[in-house]
Amino acid sequence: MRTLEDTSSTQVSRHIPALDGVRALAILLVIPHNVDMLKAPFPAFEYPLVALMHAGWIGVQLFFVLSGFLITGNLLDTRNSANYLSAFFGRRVLRIMPLYFVALGVALVIAPALGTVPQKLHATQSHQIWLWTFLSNWSQPFGGKVYGFGHFWSLAVEEQFYLLWPFVVLRCRPARLLWVCAAAVGVALVVRVLLLVTHAPHETLYMFTVCRMDALALGAAAAAVIRIPAALTRLQHAIPRVAAAAAMMLLVTAAGTRGFAMFDISTQTVGYTLLSLAFALIILLAALPTTGALRAAMHILEWPPLRLVGRYSYGMYVIHLPLHLFLGVVLLHYFAPHVTPAAALLYAAAMTVASFVLAALSYELFESRFLRLKRKLMPTRSGASSAAVLLTLARPESADRRARSQAGARQEWRN
Repeated sequence: MRTLEDTSSTQVSRHIPALDGVRALAILLVIPHNVDMLKAPFPAFEYPLVALMHAGWIGVQLFFVLSGFLITGNLLDTRNSANYLSAFFGRRVLRIMPLYFVALGVALVIAPALGTVPQKLHATQSHQIWLWTFLSNWSQPFGGKVYGFGHFWSLAVEEQFYLLWPFVVLRCRPARLLWVCAAAVGVALVVRVLLLVTHAPHETLYMFTVCRMDALALGAAAAAVIRIPAALTRLQHAIPRVAAAAAMMLLVTAAGTRGFAMFDISTQTVGYTLLSLAFALIILLAALPTTGALRAAMHILEWPPLRLVGRYSYGMYVIHLPLHLFLGVVLLHYFAPHVTPAAALLYAAAMTVASFVLAALSYELFESRFLRLKRKLMPTRSGASSAAVLLTLARPESADRRARSQAGARQEWRN
């Protein structure tokens, strides 16, 4: 059985089931946060749930790190492909654009034509150009938000980052890419500090691409590290220390940012970076062979229902906020004019479930038609060093497990 150390090409092609669970955790943090209707006071026994909902924005940070890891890994593995750029951009378009533009088309084109636009959407739809052009993260901090679609700023950050990133990866082997990632982290931190010093709106630090690229870069760095044989070997012998570092970093960051307070100064300076680094270490743990309690945790992330949530997470992200603002809030106030903490928690759970159901329908009936087209854009290999290498990380696998891994790899390419 070959491992990464057996090749100098350091190319990796392996689906990591636990990362589906990580994706699920991210969306399960984000949705309750964005549909939060809690108002103080609330019972003491509900405080842990309340704190978790208020800190749920960190799910976006987790999405950024995971995206940086997965997409940079694919880019590194296909650097020698003849259709490297066309395959990457074509596949991104097929994954992101169909549902995104359908959502905008229904709300901003069809609904106005039918005269059924909610008043708050009507009052803000003049800003829609920023949504169509994936620039809303630059306009929203200055009042350019379209009601119901404020969450699309994070998709804009990713799309802007990935306009440039494939060209960077094309010119960098994994070791050099680590230096580029380190520079990106440093620039992001410096820019955030400068914006704070100049009293820029807090939303600029939260939404500007240059301010959030350290999360994407640290995910990319994790992808690069496991494609450097010597670094991979060291990581394999330091798994307990990696786990301890991730846990300690999360605890320290939580304490230093008052429980991940969204616009706290410490959160928006070093907090973003430390949180991203902790998430990058957790993602590395999912990619490395683990034992004992860590292996049990990875098994939890591989739980089929959780992985199913991860599969539909993109649709859940697109759908949940319009569903909440255009329908959910109306129904909530109709059935519960005075929202109690218990009702607010129940509502958050209901919105999460409803988003999952609608996203599943969207994926199976609509998005999958476009995802199947991605097979026409598989990267083509060229040269002796372009043969795909399966990252086994010396983990023994049965024939059934290898079959499931191969099926998962095909699913990863679809996603």
